[in-house]
Amino acid sequence: MKKLIILFIVPTILLAQNLNLRLTTTAYMWQRYETPEISTNHLRAYQLAQLTLSKGNVSLYAFMNLSNDFREKLSGDPRFRFYNFYINWRNLFNRFNLKFGRFAVYSGVGVGTIDGAYVNAKIFKFLSANVYAGFLMPADQKFAINDDPKNNFMLGAQVKFSSGEFSGSLSYFNRHRKPKSYHALRADSLGDPFVQEINMSSSQYQLLSSDLRYEISIFEVYSRLDYDINKVKFTRGEISGAINLMNKFKISAGYDYRDPRVPVNSIFSVFNYSVTKELELGVHYTISPMLRAYVGFSNVKYVDDNSRRIVLGFDVGYASVNLAKRLGYAGELDGISAQAYYPMFNNRFIPSVGLNYASYKLSEESSKYKDIAFSLGGTFRPNNALSFDVQAQYLQNKVYKSDFRVFLKFNYWFFTNLGLIK
Repeated sequence: MKKLIILFIVPTILLAQNLNLRLTTTAYMWQRYETPEISTNHLRAYQLAQLTLSKGNVSLYAFMNLSNDFREKLSGDPRFRFYNFYINWRNLFNRFNLKFGRFAVYSGVGVGTIDGAYVNAKIFKFLSANVYAGFLMPADQKFAINDDPKNNFMLGAQVKFSSGEFSGSLSYFNRHRKPKSYHALRADSLGDPFVQEINMSSSQYQLLSSDLRYEISIFEVYSRLDYDINKVKFTRGEISGAINLMNKFKISAGYDYRDPRVPVNSIFSVFNYSVTKELELGVHYTISPMLRAYVGFSNVKYVDDNSRRIVLGFDVGYASVNLAKRLGYAGELDGISAQAYYPMFNNRFIPSVGLNYASYKLSEESSKYKDIAFSLGGTFRPNNALSFDVQAQYLQNKVYKSDFRVFLKFNYWFFTNLGLIK
C-alpha cells in the first residue's frame, strides 16, 4: 500500500494545476473519575487534513486524521487514520467517471468504505449505471490493505434512471466481514481451564433494493423496497408522500416496514426478533421568512405493543426550539432542546448557545431520570481562510453527576495554482 502512495501522489503533484488544502486542529479537554477517589485528566488533540490536487478532469483526494492524548497515555496512541485516498477521473470519453483507492460508496442499498475501484457510466441521457468492488478497510483505518481481504470485501452495482418528474434506481449489495480470531479461557468436561482459539465465521449481507420518486405540481411520492437474498425475504418497505399548498403549508405522511437486518453467520441471527411497522404524519407551516413551525406524530407497532412519538418545533430567525414526547413500549420521554446563534460584525463573529433537557423512563416500572446538557461558544473568522471555534459543554445525567468539557478548533484553508510541469 505504501508503494501505491508514491505511485499516485508523485505524478499527481508534478502534474497538478491546483492545490486545495484544509487543515483542522481540534482539542478536547475533560476530567474523568475512574473511582470516587481516582480521577484522570485528558487533553485529546486531533489534526485533520483534507487535500485535493487536480488538473483538468483528474483529481487526487485525501482525508486523514492524526490524534493523541497529551495528558494520559492510551493504548494505540498516536492514531493515524486515512478516511479517503483516491484518484478520481471525471467525464472520461464524455461517458465514464472512475475512482481508484480508498473512498466512500453511496450506491442505493450499498453503503460503506472500500479500498478498490468504482466505475460510473452514462448509458443514455436518462440512464446511468455504476459498479464497485474492493476490500473493507482495516478497523483502525490505517493506510494498509485488510489483513484478510478474501473474507473482508464489498461489491455492488446500481442502475439509475430519470425522465422528467419520474426517477428511480435498482441496486445490489454484497458484503463479507470476518472478525479477527482471538484466544480465551474455556473449561473442559472436567472443569479444568484451557486456552482456545475463537475463530468467527464471516458475516454476510446480500441485498437487492429498488426506489422510485415522482414529483408533479404540488405532489411528491417516494417508495423503497429492500430484499435479503440470503434469507429470502423482504427487510424494508417504505412509502411516503407530501402535498405542498400555497408554498407555505406542507402535509406529509409515510409508512415504514422494517425487519431487522442481521447478517448471515452473525451471533445475533440466533435470537428471536420481529418486524416493526411505523406510520408517520407531519405538518410544516412557513408563517414568515423568519418564522417556521412544524408538528409530527408517529406510531410504531411491535408484535403486541405500540410506541408513539410527538414532536413540535419552531424556527425563529437564528434560533430553534423543539419539544418531544414519547410514550409506550419504547419508554417514556419528555424533552426540550433549543439552539441559537447570531452573526455579528459582518459574519466575522458568531456566538452560539444550546440547551437540552429530558425527563425519561425506560419502562413503566423503572425510575424516572433527568438529563441536562448546556453549551456556550462562538466562532471567529478574521478572513475567508481562517476560523477559530471554542465551546464549553456541561452535562448532567444518571452516569455523570457533573461533567464539564472544553472544545477548541482551528481551521485553515489554502488554495493555490501549482503548475510544476506545464
